[in-house]
Amino acid sequence: MNIGVLIEQITPLYNNYKRNKKDISAVKALEIMWDIGEILSSYIKKENIAPHTLFWSVYGKSEGIKNIPQKSYITREFQNRCYRIRKIFKDRKDIDNIFHNLKSFTAFRESMPFFDNHRYKLKGKEQNNLVKLLNSDVPLIEIMKKIKELQTKKIGIKNPRNQRLHEVEKEKEIFINFYNFIYRIIKAGNYQLLLSELKGIDIKYIEVLSKNTGALTQEGLKMFKLEIPNNLSSPWVEYSDVVKKLINQKDPKLRRRFRRLIPVERISNLANMLYALLSEENYNSMARKMSVP
Repeated sequence: MNIGVLIEQITPLYNNYKRNKKDISAVKALEIMWDIGEILSSYIKKENIAPHTLFWSVYGKSEGIKNIPQKSYITREFQNRCYRIRKIFKDRKDIDNIFHNLKSFTAFRESMPFFDNHRYKLKGKEQNNLVKLLNSDVPLIEIMKKIKELQTKKIGIKNPRNQRLHEVEKEKEIFINFYNFIYRIIKAGNYQLLLSELKGIDIKYIEVLSKNTGALTQEGLKMFKLEIPNNLSSPWVEYSDVVKKLINQKDPKLRRRFRRLIPVERISNLANMLYALLSEENYNSMARKMSVP
């Protein structure tokens, strides 16, 4: 299945959600998004593709495919949320079974880290209490207040054990330097400038580097063997060394420290920008997005 067929499968569900999201129940919204997540999850597994790479392709309508002129507006954020919902509920029936009285999709959305994030996922009594809260007839403003309190307690905790963050301080600086470098050459909107900056770097290598960068956003994502070419120049070689070091760590501690210094959103952004270098169409599309105020 190519990206065009995938988008054709998702679009009716997406349009149904967008047209009716103000009128449909929270449970129905979850079911539609679960259906989209199921399509995405099946494609990711079948094609062995990194989620962030697929989401970018769907949003950009895979500009590199010449026979698909129409563009998709299914955002990466929306796709990622659908994918997460599919992973939270192994069976579609679980949505109605667990959240039979869910009043607000927004309340569920704000609670998602407590259901799928390995660092913040609640278990046992704590999770049951959260489910009861989301199913309750308590006014939404009170539900949201309690969720915010839970976020502050569970997610907003300051970890005093930051003395070892210096171990990835060098990697942080290299990441920032490379991020700014890639940002500038895309922001310039000059494809010829890009080609001169690439200096003969194999596109396939950039694709693998993009996938591995995306895999650093969270544990459990597929990583790919990274063979660093001999002809890489600065800052490519420095960043490649950082990525190779991080993905080769069997213990995830170093990657977790790296994510404490570099926001996950920035890591994901860099993965997307690297993906934009794979073709002139992708590059121009990303450059246009950057030029929008």
